[in-house]
Amino acid sequence: MPFPYAGEICSLAAPLVWSVALILYKQTNVPAASMNLFKNSLALALLVVTLVATGAPLPVGRPVGDWLLLVASALLGLAVADTLLFFGLARVDASKVAIVDTLYAPFVVLAAWLVLGEAPTLWFLAGAGLVVVGLAMATIQRGAWRLRRREEVVGLGIVAAAVLCNALGVVLAKPVLARSGLVEVTASRLLIGLIVQSAWLASRGALRPTLSVFRPSPEWRTLVPAAVLGAYVSMLLWLGGYKWADASLSAVLNQSATVYMLGLAALFLGERLRPVQVGGALVAAVGAAWIVATG
Repeated sequence: MPFPYAGEICSLAAPLVWSVALILYKQTNVPAASMNLFKNSLALALLVVTLVATGAPLPVGRPVGDWLLLVASALLGLAVADTLLFFGLARVDASKVAIVDTLYAPFVVLAAWLVLGEAPTLWFLAGAGLVVVGLAMATIQRGAWRLRRREEVVGLGIVAAAVLCNALGVVLAKPVLARSGLVEVTASRLLIGLIVQSAWLASRGALRPTLSVFRPSPEWRTLVPAAVLGAYVSMLLWLGGYKWADASLSAVLNQSATVYMLGLAALFLGERLRPVQVGGALVAAVGAAWIVATG
């Protein structure tokens, strides 16, 4: 651990950086597939430069089992999860997706218990419960659970599956993170995900039009800083949290992204916050502080 509470600090900082990146992404008109490919490619290039600059060793002697864990992590977290989320978003409103996303922390806690043997304490579960309840209060909107058609039910199920895949993906990567360098694992995982993403776009005949985003344009003034923050800095902080802290703790602290987004949206986008949202954010903050204090 590079400094005390490194895992906790990274887990809290990652969603803050990601939230700022999301605000920037909202200012662009780039299609989702192009934006995803651009940010991942730029992040990978920066990670390679970082590896060279720091003289980090290449994973030449990594066991086959660790490579398989990384491949499974990248496939679940960067390929399957993103694809499922895309299909889910086409069927339900973003407000409902935000509510389902609160399942992320419980899914990671369950996966960490089953896969890594991280048994949560009652104090931790109490704090995690406050975070999840607070986030639900902060994100739910009036009538959000009025499902008007069967397609919305299916969509919510798909989004929940995407959240589960993302949770499993990061839990599978944690043992490799514990035995390897942070930057190298982040780069290896992103490279695998980028290869899969490119192959998927090519199979649909969508790779060439997607690559148009790599031509310099005025969009780059917003897209480049968003990609640097959202795919390079945020991902290093996110995986750093899982490297230096328990997966369960990191997952709960990661969900503070919802609270950050509410504040940033009000500050920069002029969105008005309802009292229940402010109350939910405070409940979630108390839960996060409780977990860190008793962890």
